[in-house]
Amino acid sequence: MVDMKKLNNVNYLIKLVMVALVGGFALKWAVDQSVTLNQYVEAVAMTPIYVIIAIEVLDKLSDKMDYEFLGFAYGSKYGINKVLMSLLIAGIGFIAVLYFMTGTIALTVGAYNAGVLLAAATYALYIVAPETGDDELILFLWLAATVATGGQHLGTAFSLPFLAKMVSVIVN
Repeated sequence: MVDMKKLNNVNYLIKLVMVALVGGFALKWAVDQSVTLNQYVEAVAMTPIYVIIAIEVLDKLSDKMDYEFLGFAYGSKYGINKVLMSLLIAGIGFIAVLYFMTGTIALTVGAYNAGVLLAAATYALYIVAPETGDDELILFLWLAATVATGGQHLGTAFSLPFLAKMVSVIVN
């Protein structure tokens, strides 16, 4: 059987360089902030499971744009560059992670726990990184962090804050 999908090598290289550069800046920032491994692991373990699932879905969508199928390039039918579309998806993912993990979107970096910011940056870079759509690496990272913390954040990870707000509105 002939494989009808073809990897767009230019997009792959652009995304690879972008992930390396942004990842390097994120790690440099984390070192300057003295982010501990404990802060990072706890932030990953506290990430709500629905956010982890959404990140994996966004990653699969982003990676689909790296391929051409029978001459049709995903994302180009709307006139949007495929790499920019991946960046847009990653940006939305980054903001969503910050919102779901902290309950707010602040305009200053200092308003966030450094471990949460590093975790959100990891998730965003994972979405942009090429060829990660076939594996659920962030899910595996979340499972490892959950084991490392002894499952102490499972209540947070499986909580549905919007459900709690709906219940409080109904009760009141």
